[in-house]
Amino acid sequence: MICTLLYPFDMGLDLDLKKEGTNSFFKVLHHEKAASLTFFDKHYHNIDIETRIYKFGCGLISISFPIDKNLQACTQISSLSSQIKIDGAELVTYCKSLASKTINEVQQISTHKYEKKLEEVEIFPVFIMEKLATSADAYITKNLKTLYGIVSSETNYEKLSEFVLQQEPLANYGYYEDEIILIKKFGAFISSEESDTIVDVIRLSLVQWWVLKSYDFILEMELDEAQQHIADIPSGFKILRTFTQYNKFSKDSLDFNRDKLEIISSIHTSITEIENDWHLKTLYTNINKIFDTDELYKWVETKITRIEDSYENARDFLSTNFFILLDIIFFLSLVWSIFDTWLLWKISAK
Repeated sequence: MICTLLYPFDMGLDLDLKKEGTNSFFKVLHHEKAASLTFFDKHYHNIDIETRIYKFGCGLISISFPIDKNLQACTQISSLSSQIKIDGAELVTYCKSLASKTINEVQQISTHKYEKKLEEVEIFPVFIMEKLATSADAYITKNLKTLYGIVSSETNYEKLSEFVLQQEPLANYGYYEDEIILIKKFGAFISSEESDTIVDVIRLSLVQWWVLKSYDFILEMELDEAQQHIADIPSGFKILRTFTQYNKFSKDSLDFNRDKLEIISSIHTSITEIENDWHLKTLYTNINKIFDTDELYKWVETKITRIEDSYENARDFLSTNFFILLDIIFFLSLVWSIFDTWLLWKISAK
């Protein structure tokens, strides 16, 4: 059995992979070996580490290693993956260091950079078993609670009630009767001759979910700034600050428009290989439902609309203030002209 740990990370960049000689939506940047991987007192060998970069600003580290065909051990790795050490370093620390090196390396092919990036940590375990000799239904029924523990990262899987199992049932997305594809938000269990392709679909869904989380984070910061603009718009005797405020507002508004274009372009990336394969497209759609990708996408769109409305309101208010300021300047100029004319008349009268 193979265990693959997936670590997505936000690069805060949008990439032009054509500069790297590929028209694909991702590129394998590095493929290397680790000397050792330990989980408590258990030592594992033949550790493969792959780093991918995706053009819509996300990286993904995959750490794969062979493990015993023991479902109970899988549940422990799934729920306690943070206890894994690679070459003596904790898993999260190791991945963060590799992610940082990757971000520095790909700066030169970036087309856009965000001031902030998502720093959250997520480890998604995928367990791949050889093809079954029996039917998938029989295997799942026999090991239902253990498999549930693996994909839901539940340490007390043996105590799960029938209510839980019925409310959140395990759906097998396999195409053939001897194929298992079980996925929940915290892990996946696969037994299929096409396991490599299936894992690639999981990678894509995980990365796009992470990208949406990253954009949601960026837009939350942007929304706060847009609302602050409205709160700081000068009025009353501070109206003379309008011109300075308008310049600052225009710059921030243009910056947001650039961000928006990159966000919309990234979200609507379509993958031809998936669109042309019924099973992969069905699998991809269902994984997105598991990650609530559609809901997150709607929330991102809502935040974009709210930010645009905030900037539009600020623009209208600033424009009104600007014309009021011009009216005041014109009025003061007229008063000065009248006063100056009166002074000249008084002087000439003397």
